[in-house]
Amino acid sequence: MPQPAADTGLRPTWATGGPTSGTPPAWLIPAGLLFWGLSSGLWWLAAPLALLAALPAWWGWRFELAAAERRRVADLCILLVLLAGAWLLLNQARLGDALILLIQWLPGLLFPLLAVQIFSRRPGLELSVLFLSLRAKRGGHRPGGELLVDLRWPYLLLCVVSASMIAPETPWLLPALALLAAGALRPWLPAPPRHGSLATAAPLLLPLLLLALTLVLAMALAAGIRWGHAEAERLVLAWMDRWLGAALDPYRAITAIGEVGRLKGSDRILLRVYPDVPPHDGLLLRTAAYDRYVDGTWFTTGSPFQPIPDQDGRRPLLPDAPGQALADIGGTRILMLLRRTEGLLPAPQDTARVSGLEHLELHRNGYGTLRYRAARGAPLLNYRVHPAPPPARTKLLAAPAPPDLRVIGPDAPAIEALATTLDLAELPPADALRALKRHFISNFRYTLDLPETPPDRGPLTHFLTKARAGHCEYFATAGTLVLRAAGIPARYTRGWSVQEYSPLEDAWLARDSHAHAWVEAFVDGRWRAFDPTPPDWSVLEAAERPWTQQIGDFLAWLRLSLSGAAAEDSRDRDWLLLPLALLVMALGWRILRRIRRGTAGADPAAVRPPVQAPTAFTELERTAARCGQGRREGETLLDWARRLHGEGAEVATPLATAVALHYRSRFDPAGIDADAEGRLRRLLADCLRRWR
Repeated sequence: MPQPAADTGLRPTWATGGPTSGTPPAWLIPAGLLFWGLSSGLWWLAAPLALLAALPAWWGWRFELAAAERRRVADLCILLVLLAGAWLLLNQARLGDALILLIQWLPGLLFPLLAVQIFSRRPGLELSVLFLSLRAKRGGHRPGGELLVDLRWPYLLLCVVSASMIAPETPWLLPALALLAAGALRPWLPAPPRHGSLATAAPLLLPLLLLALTLVLAMALAAGIRWGHAEAERLVLAWMDRWLGAALDPYRAITAIGEVGRLKGSDRILLRVYPDVPPHDGLLLRTAAYDRYVDGTWFTTGSPFQPIPDQDGRRPLLPDAPGQALADIGGTRILMLLRRTEGLLPAPQDTARVSGLEHLELHRNGYGTLRYRAARGAPLLNYRVHPAPPPARTKLLAAPAPPDLRVIGPDAPAIEALATTLDLAELPPADALRALKRHFISNFRYTLDLPETPPDRGPLTHFLTKARAGHCEYFATAGTLVLRAAGIPARYTRGWSVQEYSPLEDAWLARDSHAHAWVEAFVDGRWRAFDPTPPDWSVLEAAERPWTQQIGDFLAWLRLSLSGAAAEDSRDRDWLLLPLALLVMALGWRILRRIRRGTAGADPAAVRPPVQAPTAFTELERTAARCGQGRREGETLLDWARRLHGEGAEVATPLATAVALHYRSRFDPAGIDADAEGRLRRLLADCLRRWR
């Protein structure tokens, strides 16, 4: 809690003796910095900062900064945070990643402010140093600005929070946190007895035993959490494998009607596609295919994932297909914004090889679904997909199976009735697809505002017989099942429809609102993409996009361009740190050049030089000015003494007494006697000794 600056009873005894109540032990701040560095991976920065934090207590290094210099340090820290935030925003594709990294960096960015306190003999810093609203002109402060706040406890908490933003997978995290908590409680524990029996030491032994027990429990809890997480993941995957027939993808093995519709509520750009040949009719990038439909939900069954080996940066999906030895040139480059470290990789249906994913796990199932596992913290995936030659495309996807012809559930009668009405079973498969699409375009409409389904009807029955309106999931689900009813194997497919070109980025964009569903039908001996949704769906959605989206798109492009992620090498623009480094060096040098071991000079403009005739205080003022505590312009001797008292200076009390005697000698008609004159000289000598 903040305390009045005039209360100088609290002294930082942690440098010279045992800690007082509420004062952190000397090792706690360095330990907190090391905990932060090892947990966040910033140990190379935390180690020297921990050493600096230990210097005042263990080597007695001290210096004092004037109030103006303390405020400059606070302003420097604010500027560091703002510039670091801007740099992270430009170098991270996702705002959330930038915020997490900024919080991780805060202990390093704010350390100069902590150093001002721990290197001085102050119990805290004034609130006017921390808040601009509490500052007044000429170095003064507004009411409340004189209160002192001890930064050590908030800074220790900041180290713990920053270290926990991306917690490392190590069993030592919780025990180390328990040790820090024990160190934080140490100032409130009873002091160890110097002499006496075991009974006298019992109040100290009990907390030590509790600490040891806490460490054991913390290590056991950390190991238990890790084991429980692995065991739960194993049991869930085993259950899914048993009941659904495969080791399925944890994110998109199951999809329900409505999930794509929820994605369409956002216009955030997820994919940027750079094809060698512009796609005149758009480009479908599939993420998953499904073969089993049960009451509004699609499942993937019977096709486990297999790892794809990395062959010098190339991931061949068809090792024996011709053309695999060609150089990695051409193809389509895709830049994908990562939402999680595990997910499904968008790619065209005819993809035979993927390149550019050297440090990434990649798996594939028989339906052509690609599953990735990226490194923690990677914001983007930058890869190329290469098409298979036409003769090899029949081998890309698993052959039709009985589930690809199955139509079951309460919607089966309506589905079979439509297939019979259109006489699809009597048509060649290619003609049946065209007939079904003409029927949907002529008699149905696209909308995201779905009519309510009556409780006595299935969602597809209501869509086909009454509503005749819906979004792509309804058209794709109905199209898949109607084709199956006509004897044509079909699968439900999810992914992205790339139709929007951005001249600004010279790329084709896929937004969240471009999430799409379509059909893969087995026609003429191979699987072909079939989109039964009316083709005006993308135009209707683009018309509802707000004009402010252009501003968001420009900012997203600017951030991506400055980060360098859009380039093939995707290297960060570290040169953006150069202005920050120059600014830190300039401001740091301006402050450090005034520092002396034990003292620091103040800004001459902020200190009032003695201009009156030489008095008993002239030499005292010169000495105080060299120590950063001199009189300011327009400040009386009494105001000077009061300000130093508010700043917690040890010299304030004898100085105030000397000023009172000096005023009596000058303005009291009776003057002062010889004893008072001797006392004034002794007080002035004491002040000089303290400042020297």
